[in-house]
Amino acid sequence: MNKLLLHVCCAPCGTYVSLERLRLRYDLTWYFYNPNLFSLEEYHKRLAAVNFVADKFKIPLIVFDYQHDAWRQQASGWADSPERGERCQYCYRERLEQTAKLAKNQGFDVFGSTLLISPYKDSAALKKIGTELAKPAGLVFLEDDLQADNAYRQSQVLAKKLGLYRQKFCGCEFSWRDH
Repeated sequence: MNKLLLHVCCAPCGTYVSLERLRLRYDLTWYFYNPNLFSLEEYHKRLAAVNFVADKFKIPLIVFDYQHDAWRQQASGWADSPERGERCQYCYRERLEQTAKLAKNQGFDVFGSTLLISPYKDSAALKKIGTELAKPAGLVFLEDDLQADNAYRQSQVLAKKLGLYRQKFCGCEFSWRDH
């Protein structure tokens, strides 16, 4: 069974696809790397929910330290960029790049991101970036249609049932401002 390192943006997006699809096909590990989260409080809320699900369903979890200042410094040049614009492209690339590096260094075969489940994200851009990063790393990028079978809605239902924190924005202060 191939080893999959799945970047998890939040617990709700990780639940349904991980539990109903990915664990059946992969030796799955979650990776929580989200420097875009603009407050330590928001980071801890999301991490607590991710930890809860990982513990409850026995999903191995790797957590990267909170490093928002470096992310914000890079992303601030695109502060006025609309949702799905250049700022989001930078953010996608940053998180997928770190996921690919970790996957390569720790012997995973495949990497992906739960960002692909959200109808609010640019899935074509995510797939393009992931595929570009996979080749030089000798990895495969998970290009499954994570939105199939109404997965986003199913993930929200499951999150509600589990009592998970469900945020209303992507996490960065620029998105919050537009929210």
